[in-house]
Amino acid sequence: MRISSPPTLPTSWLANSTLAAGSTLPATASALPQASTTLSLSAAADTSSIHVTQMPAELGSDDLTYEILGRIRLNAGQLQVWEQTPNDAVSEVLARNTSSHNIAQRVSGVGSALLEQLSSGAPHYRQTVANTTAPSSRSQIQTQAAKALNELQSQPSASLELRIKTQSGATVTLRIVDQQDARTGATGISAEIQVDGTLSAAEQKAVQALAGGFERAVQSLVGDETQVGLAKLTQFDSTLITRLDLQAKVYGRDDYGVRYQKLGVSFRADTSTREIKIARPDGEVAMSIDLRQPAFWGSAAQKAKAVDKYLARMDQAATRGRADRDLVQMFKSTFASLTASYGAQESNSLATREGALSEDDASWLTGLADFKAQLTATPRISNPRKRQEVDRFQYTVDQTTRATGSAATARTVDQAQNARLSAAYHQSLFSSAAPKLDSTTASQNYYYKQVEDSTTTQVRLQYDKHALVAASLTQLVEQSLRAQKFEHNKLLEDNTVSSQKPSVTDLLPLLKQLKDREDRNEITAEEKRQLLATWNDRVFATSST
Repeated sequence: MRISSPPTLPTSWLANSTLAAGSTLPATASALPQASTTLSLSAAADTSSIHVTQMPAELGSDDLTYEILGRIRLNAGQLQVWEQTPNDAVSEVLARNTSSHNIAQRVSGVGSALLEQLSSGAPHYRQTVANTTAPSSRSQIQTQAAKALNELQSQPSASLELRIKTQSGATVTLRIVDQQDARTGATGISAEIQVDGTLSAAEQKAVQALAGGFERAVQSLVGDETQVGLAKLTQFDSTLITRLDLQAKVYGRDDYGVRYQKLGVSFRADTSTREIKIARPDGEVAMSIDLRQPAFWGSAAQKAKAVDKYLARMDQAATRGRADRDLVQMFKSTFASLTASYGAQESNSLATREGALSEDDASWLTGLADFKAQLTATPRISNPRKRQEVDRFQYTVDQTTRATGSAATARTVDQAQNARLSAAYHQSLFSSAAPKLDSTTASQNYYYKQVEDSTTTQVRLQYDKHALVAASLTQLVEQSLRAQKFEHNKLLEDNTVSSQKPSVTDLLPLLKQLKDREDRNEITAEEKRQLLATWNDRVFATSST
């Protein structure tokens, strides 16, 4: 066993004395300098790679049988263990973070440091720092240190893994394990990077370029914020990186001390798909983006506008179905992260995409890649007198684009948007707040409301020999609200209000009229831009319902 120190300690902790080989530690802490001492002792043959940087002074009275490489930090009753000599940049970050009680701060900078470690050329690196209770005698240090390193991994407070596959077939895996729950036997942090295969210089550079995106993603997932920050992580060079897989789990303990999963995230991105699943005790988010049809994506401005429209629609659904604001914010930020940009797969010009529509025709599409997104709140029974009255919320929105035929002959493009809201909640008779319900009859004064809404928008564009021959916009909005009124547990009212609003618009005359005005030079570029923006607004008209 070797004893060494964290790589960064205040200047006041530097050595005040040096012992010759074969010397022993002083019997008491008072015999040492007030903070620490530097020792230079040789050991009997000891091949262990465990390093101890904190050790109680009372254990220093026995003869040493192992090598001391650096400073001993005195901390009564505590033992700090490192898996290997802490003399690199990753160890420096771990040493800085391990004293924090906030998960986001504890893992801050660890991923970036691991990616920098790639430049060393070693195919595998792992460093672990563990803090545990010191044993009662020096002979037990080896056993206690090994136990601490194992316990750190067994039931972590948080674990994160990013797996990166490159074009050449190599795989880079980053793992971060954090443990700050002393009840498991040890606290600390472990960081690991492993390379399977051989990275080219360009691939290594592309992987290291993900450092900022990985750091942002980690901080957003383990922090207290509800903003899911995946946008930068998805901006990878698809000519060098073919796939990313990110797994994150965060654990906590309830009021009874029972360990439970606070957050579980599974994210995958490759050249054709992005998928994410987020699970929390209060609900789940599932989302996927299809990147296989870039011909129908809009400009950056059109896409940004579409994202804003969808976010507004989500807010409206949340208000109508009384969803938890924090959960909805996570849903919205996830959607924005995945749809804000499509990375290297995205071309800057519609004209460069094979089969792309004209600017006029494309104004009747959303401009986004196809997607499916679903938010499901965990069902909750808030009325103990009526367990069948479940508070629930589920919102699903998707877009599907299909192109049939050939652009040179007969071709049809169909884009459909669908949204569905299914929710139920309890409301006070006197305000919009939730009532305080218990088992007494006196508390049973409330509305129980059930919402079932759906919207559908479909755009169809038909071409014959490159010419547009038919175009239509079909929309349908269906809404239903059932409200039951209870006073002193008696049903006084049970009303259902339903509506259905279909509409069909022939777009061909509008498009032909615009072309005629252009041919006669009767419309300026700015007037055309404003007209196309107005048309595009109509594609999202159901979002304001």
